Amino acid sequence: MIQIQTSFKYLTFLFIAILILNVSCRQNSASHYFKNGSAKYQLKNYVSAIKDFDEAINLDNNYTDAYYLRALCFGTLKRYNKALNDFNKVIELDPSYKDAYINRGYYVLEKTGNYEGAINDYNKYLELNSDGENAFVLNNRGYAKYKLNNLEGAMKDIQESIQLNPDNSFAYKNRALIYVSLDSINLACQDLEQANALGFSNEFGTEVSQLISKFCMEN
Repeated sequence: MIQIQTSFKYLTFLFIAILILNVSCRQNSASHYFKNGSAKYQLKNYVSAIKDFDEAINLDNNYTDAYYLRALCFGTLKRYNKALNDFNKVIELDPSYKDAYINRGYYVLEKTGNYEGAINDYNKYLELNSDGENAFVLNNRGYAKYKLNNLEGAMKDIQESIQLNPDNSFAYKNRALIYVSLDSINLACQDLEQANALGFSNEFGTEVSQLISKFCMEN
């Protein structure tokens, strides 16, 4: 009887120890840190999120999603070299990771003035997302072409973007810039007023208001 009771106590202790060990392992796993980092990213606590993604990657150096979200954090914080390294790592690990292309183009290449590189990334995204919703990337590619003075290509992309999503204030702003370059000020002002009506200033700042003041007050 005593031996049976002793065995039962031992087994109970062993079970509890295993349970504690499992909880501890989960709390120190790559996925645990990734989930914490993801939650902080959603709360825009980018610096703290990066620390969690660092831990996740230290535990699993092939954790593609951790590199990706860390890249977004770095890009948002304008730490472009680090963002580029992480986006490159994502694409190395998974060349079909389409969001890495669009965000490398936007957060790094476009922001640092490498518009040709950005266009190449947008093209790759469109290739991988041929059946998807592409209004956002078409608008971005159009803007990159505008910056390279390819006004015809820029206009084509942004027109298509607006057809796919007529509520994107940013696309109207970009098309207005093209119209200004073409000296079509009345059309530019129409687009600027539309961007304003769609709430551009609430999302993106004062650029549209400044353009209206510059080009449209006398029109």
